[in-house]
Amino acid sequence: MQLNGVQIMCSSELEEPLTYFLQSDLAAKGIEVRRRSDFDDVLTANILAQDANEIPDDMELTAYFAIGIEISDIISQIKAKLLELKNYGFKTDNVEFKVIQVCDKMWQNQWEKFYHRVDFSRSLAIVPEWECPKPLNPHQIVIKMNPKQAFGTGTHITTQLMLMVMERVLLSEMSVLDVGTGSGILSIVASKFGASNVCATDISDDAIASAKKNLALNDIDNVELKQANLLTGVNGKYDLILANMLAEILYQLIPHLSDHLARNGRVIMSGIDCEQLSRIEKLLSENGFTVSLKIQEKRWFCILVSQKSN
Repeated sequence: MQLNGVQIMCSSELEEPLTYFLQSDLAAKGIEVRRRSDFDDVLTANILAQDANEIPDDMELTAYFAIGIEISDIISQIKAKLLELKNYGFKTDNVEFKVIQVCDKMWQNQWEKFYHRVDFSRSLAIVPEWECPKPLNPHQIVIKMNPKQAFGTGTHITTQLMLMVMERVLLSEMSVLDVGTGSGILSIVASKFGASNVCATDISDDAIASAKKNLALNDIDNVELKQANLLTGVNGKYDLILANMLAEILYQLIPHLSDHLARNGRVIMSGIDCEQLSRIEKLLSENGFTVSLKIQEKRWFCILVSQKSN
């Protein structure tokens, strides 16, 4: 099967918002990201040196769509999103577009060449299913992944910030709600960290299919997948709610969190750009929450949220 590809040469700080937009709003069938920084240590990255010549000065992001999708409309929507992101302070100058056509098998082979193991910490590694899952030490948990069309490879800053806070606060026997699960990576980690049960939601057919496969890859049997728009149709209360999504979606989610949070429960949110943090904090406060922890990498924040004391 042939696929249309839209290559976007742009600043690497656009990776998170564009990836989410392309998959959630434009239903891209796959995303390939190549960054100049990936080639700083060619041997460690296991990437051929000649491939570095194909990468622009900063980043090349390619989104793939089925034949029949009007690519000119896709590019127009991307340009409109870039204008929106510019208002938030993102670097959107000198963005270039190129349209390509590939077969889906060729894309899969190319994507696998650039997606490699992430040793996140001494206790956690994210490994593609086609690579060796051997842990670095006897205590390291290895998560096997094949995200396909869904968001969540373990390489994104926002995902890594989530994992960092999860390692700190996720205790055994906690119930967890993963809103917008994507590839299922956070649900899988929550289960491996000892969560008693996990409910994972996503509105996307591709995400649910991808998460189901990744749960099976990791022999997870305590995660319930639910196709839903945010918290629609979700019942019960949870000790920990996970939400790794752009701030625009968090704005919609925050007013409904208290209906699903157990007594003394907490929320971990990521995907918050530095320009939007103050608005998120204000909305949380208006809905009875306080921010107890903030961590930042580049322009991205992850926050730990608790209910205000009465």
